[in-house]
Amino acid sequence: MSVRNLDYLFAPRSVALIGASNRTGSVGQVLAQNLLGQRGGGNGAFAGPIMPVNPKGEAIASVAAYRDVAALPTTPDLAVICTPPDTVPGLIAELGARGTRAAIVTEARRN
Repeated sequence: MSVRNLDYLFAPRSVALIGASNRTGSVGQVLAQNLLGQRGGGNGAFAGPIMPVNPKGEAIASVAAYRDVAALPTTPDLAVICTPPDTVPGLIAELGARGTRAAIVTEARRN
């Protein structure tokens, strides 16, 4: 990642959460709660658009979700990816082709 893209990582205007989930205790659910500010009385919510991506297309914490990256209405500045490892290279390629400038990849399971 070049220095010019660091703003997209540290100060994104929009975020796609790929692997978002409503399943209690899952990484996708915990990240969604944190981004949406549902812990601690709503403090710390990301102020820009959050676009959850869930293959079922179900709403995540009352926020409309998209079945895949191709369905996103706009290109996110930052993608937070919490999916199985074998899906990550394809997602990075797809997001890069769309123009997403930064990604954070985390493991899709909890200990």
